[in-house]
Parts: sequence; C-alpha cells; structure tokens
Amino acid sequence: MSEPNPSSTPSDQAPSEAQTEPKTSPIQSAAESTEIRRGSPFAAGTDRPALASAYPVFQEEVWVPESGMLQSSVVAALIVLVFSIACWRLFPAGGILVTGLGCGLSILGMFSSRAIGAVVCLIAHSALFAACYMQMM
Repeated sequence: MSEPNPSSTPSDQAPSEAQTEPKTSPIQSAAESTEIRRGSPFAAGTDRPALASAYPVFQEEVWVPESGMLQSSVVAALIVLVFSIACWRLFPAGGILVTGLGCGLSILGMFSSRAIGAVVCLIAHSALFAACYMQMM
C-alpha cells in the first residue's frame, strides 16, 4: 500500500454533494422541485382537468319534452285535480294547498310533450284555487 499524498489534506479536497446539502426527506425535495403556479387556474397551459371532463353529464338527467318526469307531472296534476274538487266541497282551507300543488305540477308539465293537457289542468286548478279561496272568505 502506498501512503497518501502528503501535499493534499482533507480540507483542500472539494466537498462532495452529500456533505454540502442537509439531509431532506423525499417529500421536501419533491415539493421544492415543483414550481408553484401563480395566477388564474383557468389560464391556458394549466394541467388541471376541465370541469366537464371531471364530472360528465349523463343524458338521463336532462329533462327533455319526452322525459318521463315531465310527462308524469301532467298525470299527477290530473290526479290532484280529483282531490282538489273533493277539497273544494269538503275542506276549502286544504283545497288551497292541494290546488297550489296541482298548479305547480301543471306548470312543470307545460314543458313536456303533453302541454295541452297541462294547460287545461292549470286552468282548472287556478279556478278551483280561486273557488276555495272565496269559500274561505
């Protein structure tokens, strides 16, 4: 074995990378290496997903005129019309609430493909609402 070079000392040697940097965890080093984005998150060049791609809209949730929800509101308004007539004769105070429900169902049904039936129900419910109200006075 040869002896170490007497002209070089440990202080003359260049410090290695491991000696100069303090020990950090991988999480800290990853956080320091990423750039912090400033400004609008909607600006061009963003890597965040758009709202439409993150939350897709299903066609079953869209209410179109052929939707079962809108068409069934017309049928429900017809059923509530029977109860409105009964309330007008027997219990006018309750008839105001029942005909109010029928008016709401009829208005919802006006956006369906059964708009004529919804308009007829709305007129009937409005007349019964006025009749129940006048009977209460």
